[in-house]
Amino acid sequence: MKIFQSKVIKLNPQIFLIINFLVAGIIFSLSLSSSFPDQNDYLALAEGILNGKFSSYFYLENYYPATLRSPGYPLFLASLLAVSQTSLFVKFVQLFLYFISIILALKIIEKLSDSQLSQYIFIALSTICIQIPYYSALISSESLTIFLIILNLYILLIKDIKNILVNFLTGITFSFLVLTKPAFLFLPFLLLFAAIALKNNLKNYIFIVIFFLVGLIPFSAWNHANHGIFKPTTIEGMATIAHMGYWNFKLPVGYKSKFDDYQSFIVSDFTNPFKFSDENYAANMVAFEAEWNQINEELDGLLSQSFKVDLAYMKEDPTIFISYPSNYIIKREELLKAAIIENIKKDPLYYLSTRAYNFFRVFFTGINVSNFTDAKGFFEKLQMMLAFTISFTIIFCGFLYSTFYIIKNWTTLSSEMLTLYCYIFYTAAVHVPFSVQARYTVPIHLCLLILLSIITTQKNKSPIKSLL
Repeated sequence: MKIFQSKVIKLNPQIFLIINFLVAGIIFSLSLSSSFPDQNDYLALAEGILNGKFSSYFYLENYYPATLRSPGYPLFLASLLAVSQTSLFVKFVQLFLYFISIILALKIIEKLSDSQLSQYIFIALSTICIQIPYYSALISSESLTIFLIILNLYILLIKDIKNILVNFLTGITFSFLVLTKPAFLFLPFLLLFAAIALKNNLKNYIFIVIFFLVGLIPFSAWNHANHGIFKPTTIEGMATIAHMGYWNFKLPVGYKSKFDDYQSFIVSDFTNPFKFSDENYAANMVAFEAEWNQINEELDGLLSQSFKVDLAYMKEDPTIFISYPSNYIIKREELLKAAIIENIKKDPLYYLSTRAYNFFRVFFTGINVSNFTDAKGFFEKLQMMLAFTISFTIIFCGFLYSTFYIIKNWTTLSSEMLTLYCYIFYTAAVHVPFSVQARYTVPIHLCLLILLSIITTQKNKSPIKSLL
């Protein structure tokens, strides 16, 4: 190991970095023709912003302010489209953000690890994990989120946390992160609780949280002005997605929901351990649809005749999400939350077991059995197999390895290492209520690779050795 390490360190790390960028460029080029399902909705919101309204339907006579999307990524798109009215320009900027993210990650490793080998391990792992640069070629918020997380970690871990300007920049990047991905709303508070427990830089984490909350005020005020609720996240989505998340395993493969407007459908995942009989699936479909029909009956009176006219128009393009009136969305979220609670009370064991499965399942990309079987070309099947193999062996197994390491070395870990793990653990935990989507954890893949590259070079601390 020592001979290998000495030989590797003599090599110029820039050579490996260039290889990483070249591979990223190839994956980027091959993925340019791919289309993300939410692409048209994001672009419509960006166009609305450029026309002075945060709405996908800014051109209609009736105003329908956005309810589902937070403004971070649409604002990012709008600012770039104002420079060049082509999505290709946006994608190249996202590729540039990937390059910057890799460089910042290496700076973090350089600060936290005594071994230069850690940098080589990170470059190797990030080169193999091709799904990270893949998102740069899509009109999707994942690429921007990856950059914001790494930038946030760079400021938090590399700069002097006792500096009030550093606290401000950390808090504001947290704000931008939440405005891009609302799921990260409680992450700063988790770090604050960790600081309280460790009695480490508590005053500065309080400042970070204060600046973070201040950064969320503008969108909260916009929500209040347009939807009547002062809140830093969108008024739509959480309950709807969590509701489908509950029913996801109880419905048969191929079932497509006609109720939530999100085009939710059940895919055949070979790792799914929850199987039911045909009779149970049939009964579950009846119960699911009856639950939705009851909810829709209560909501129907909230829709005006003028909206129903606009609704007919909105349904003509299924790639752009329907914008319902604020009172309708707020009431629907309340009813769905109540339905979720009642369902959990009826079958708590099912809910707990499926949520535990979700926590680990979001770390790897599964193989849709139907799509794999229907794929005619070898390259199509190879893509699916690579996505599963890479994410399972590096991301999922890497998470397990890092978890064992954290547990084994809990008392001797630095606060920086615990911080990195908090980002990873939080991201998986916060998505537990929803339907399984491996892309939920893509934003913290680089965080995990940073952690892995550091702990694999630590002397006499390997969790694997302790198990042998």
